[in-house]
Order: sequence, then C-alpha cells, then structure tokens
Amino acid sequence: MAMSIEGPRAVRKEELRSAMELERRVFRMHWDSSPEWDLSIPDDGVDLERWRVFADEGRIVSVVGVSEHEISLLGVRHLGCCFGGVCTDPDYRGRGLATQLLIDAREQALRRGADIALISGSRGLYRRLGYVTVGGYHVCTVKRSRLPPGGGCVLRPWRPEDAPALVSICAAERARWVRTPQEFLERLKGGSVGGMSGETRIVCPGDKDEPVAYIAYQIGGWPWEKKDRNAVSVAEMGGSRWAIAQVLAALLDERKVSSLTLHYPDCDTEMAELARTFGWPTKPRGFRGTVGIIDPERFWQRCMPLFAERLGRERAGRLRLDANGSVRITYGCEAVELDGMSGITKLVFLPSRRRKELDLGLGADSQLARALDDLFPLPLVDWGLNYA
Repeated sequence: MAMSIEGPRAVRKEELRSAMELERRVFRMHWDSSPEWDLSIPDDGVDLERWRVFADEGRIVSVVGVSEHEISLLGVRHLGCCFGGVCTDPDYRGRGLATQLLIDAREQALRRGADIALISGSRGLYRRLGYVTVGGYHVCTVKRSRLPPGGGCVLRPWRPEDAPALVSICAAERARWVRTPQEFLERLKGGSVGGMSGETRIVCPGDKDEPVAYIAYQIGGWPWEKKDRNAVSVAEMGGSRWAIAQVLAALLDERKVSSLTLHYPDCDTEMAELARTFGWPTKPRGFRGTVGIIDPERFWQRCMPLFAERLGRERAGRLRLDANGSVRITYGCEAVELDGMSGITKLVFLPSRRRKELDLGLGADSQLARALDDLFPLPLVDWGLNYA
C-alpha cells in the first residue's frame, strides 16, 4: 500500500469526483439499497475549502464535508458549522484520518467565526471528540380520523415568487435556519428534506393565494426504516399551525395514505396543544446527530442580549464564562466547572426531560443554579430543508 498520504487539506478541483465516489461507495455499504448519486462536478464557484480530505497519490481516501449556516435561536444569531459525509476508505481505516479531518474542520470553522457545530450522525468518533446528543423534539402520528375538519385553507405547490413570504414566515420561528430568498429557493429546488427525497408545499387561506404557512415533508424513508414508499413525514414547518392542521387531510388524500408523522421542537407550544387537543400519539426524540458548542466564549457573548432580557441586566451582568480547557461559569462568588465542549453543550441544550443528567453540584439555594435554570435549555434547530 502506498504511504504517500497527504492531508488534512482542502480538496483539489480534479479530486472532487474521487471524493464523491468515496462517499457513494462507503455509504452504500451501510444501506440496504443503492440510491442514485449525483456525481456531476460543481461549477467553478464551489468553495474547495469546504471539503477537507486526505489523499493518496491523487485518490481521496478520507473526507469530511463542511458548510456554515447562520441559525437563530430565540432571536440570537449564531454561525453554525455542519459536518457531513464523514467517511474513510476501508483500506485506510484505523489510522485516525477521520479524527484528524474533524479536528481540522473544526479549526477551519472557528477561523470563519462559527460557535456551534452540528453533525449528521452519532458515531463513537464524534462522541470521543466531545460532541453530544442533545435537543428536544416530538414526533407524533397523525391519523386521518383525528384531524380537524378542512375548509378554510388549501395546499398548493411552491412558486419562486413565494420566497420573500417564506422568509418572513420562517423569521417568526423560535429556532430556525437563517435563509435569504435565494437560499430558500435553492433548498426548495433541491427536492431534499432532511437528506431524503421530499417536497415543500404552501398553505394559503381558501380565499387568498398568499402563504400563511408551509410544510416540508419526506416521502418514503431510509432503507432501514422499511416504510411504505408513499409514507409522509413532516420534517419542517413554518407559520400558522392551525392552518397546517387543516390541510393535512388533503395531503393524506393526495399521497393515498391514512396517516403521517409530524416532527416539531419542544418550544413549539402551538403544535403541542394541537396534538393534545386532537389526540395525536406523541413521543420525544433528540437531535438526529450530535452537537457541540465549539467556541463557548463566542456563543456566550452572542447570547448576552438574550440573557439580559431573561434575567434582567443586573443578574445577567453577574454571569461570567471563561473557557480554557474546562468551562467555568461564575455568578458573584459562586462557580461551576463543566467538562469542556460536551459540558457546556449539555447545559445549554439538554431538554427539560433530561435535565436530571446534569450534576452541577450546586445547592438548592444557589443563585447561580437559579440563573442557569432561568436561561436553559435553549431550543435547537432541526435538519428540515438543511442537511449536512
């Protein structure tokens, strides 16, 4: 075997096809089907730095895909870095190549200003690097017999001129991907929802053509899920939940299925109330992947206006975070130390039902504990139309 492995570095234009072929070969090993892969080479505008690779005499043997996307959590903007397509040629495994690429990709993301990373997977590799499974979501089963009567709203295909309205609708969501009209259109044209084949539809009042909501849903399922090929799973939505509920019957009829699944975050109290009212069986889940706050100080600083709003300026001003190996949070004379990236990520994003997993060692009368309870958990974005 050649010993001329080069990297970690950015992919070269002439190596792009080799990188895509490696991803196709490796991921087909894990799937029971053979999906079609687009191996067309991106145009000259592609950012080659977003593909971090190891190469052996021009052949890509390990790759990590990197992209940055701005996200909004309760109105606070963060730069999120997404890692995906992490794979190594079987003949080159056991050398720590993927580990080195992920460390390199994180350093690249930090230089670009990212403060949080999201990975579309939960392998032991990611956990060893400090990424954790957090986030709070619900998935409910919606049957035709448990839907509100239709009438008031209609479902139609999206049109390019809908983009500004979709951006406006999405801007009201408590946890969301920040998209310009052009970025929204690019996601819609891709025909992918959560990494699977899917569609996005517009919800309008019956007497008007202007959008009041949208739904993005997957069709079928991953090979291991063994779902019907017509199965529907709503993975992202925005706008009036009541309007969405009114058009689900039409969607079921169109897809010729008797039920669908619908995913929503813990912070979506309106959808939770609809599920309770109409008796949709619901179960919790976490983020489909792993997450890490890769720059705790930058993340904390960006959140300070939110902290001041939630705690008041005086209480928020007493909170301090210092990250130097471990992460130390102080409030007046009280302090708590967290286990680096994994510790701060759990503090911020563990859902309420899992908060007992946090052992901060603070007493019942601790003002620091009370401040942290008033601030966290924060909601987290879900993949939806964005997928690493």
